Amino acid sequence: MKRLGRLTLRPVTGLYLTGRALPLIGPWIGASRRRTLCTAGISVMLAVYALSPLMALWSINQALRSNDPALLASHIDWSALSANLKEQTIARLMGPPPEEDDLPDFGSSFATTAVSHAIDTRLTPTALIGMASRLMPQDGGTISWRSALHRASVWFEGPNRFRARIYSPEGATQAVVHLQFEHWRWQITRVDIPTA
Repeated sequence: MKRLGRLTLRPVTGLYLTGRALPLIGPWIGASRRRTLCTAGISVMLAVYALSPLMALWSINQALRSNDPALLASHIDWSALSANLKEQTIARLMGPPPEEDDLPDFGSSFATTAVSHAIDTRLTPTALIGMASRLMPQDGGTISWRSALHRASVWFEGPNRFRARIYSPEGATQAVVHLQFEHWRWQITRVDIPTA
């Protein structure tokens, strides 16, 4: 007990390693170096974000070519895509909407219900792969980055929306794919297929 009485507490001014004191809070890195690291970090994050929809499109292309429904399903927002396909199919079947004072006939109501039911029950990753295989070239090989860049035009429509227009080898538009960044990944929300 007498020994404990002789102990004195002194304030700690740093961590002592091999006899040298390191400051607890201090500039381990210079201010200009911190700015450079911060700028580099932000640049890398922006580059990764800008390339992420292209990587998602590449992954979707690989899923279609390798016939992988599970991988394709992970890149699709099913509720948005099914609503979009219903809207396009009904518009093509029925033509322009009726005037405000006209009532839709019974046939259009029946066709709308039938199309809606068919899309709800038959829209699966396997069906999408079959539909996309008719749009893709039948060469059986893989597409290189160079040919992919010649066959598509891509752009951001907003911070979380991206659009890719896909062209046939002849230069005609085959499809317009809309992606949205949701749940920390890019997902297809809409596919516009031009009329023949």
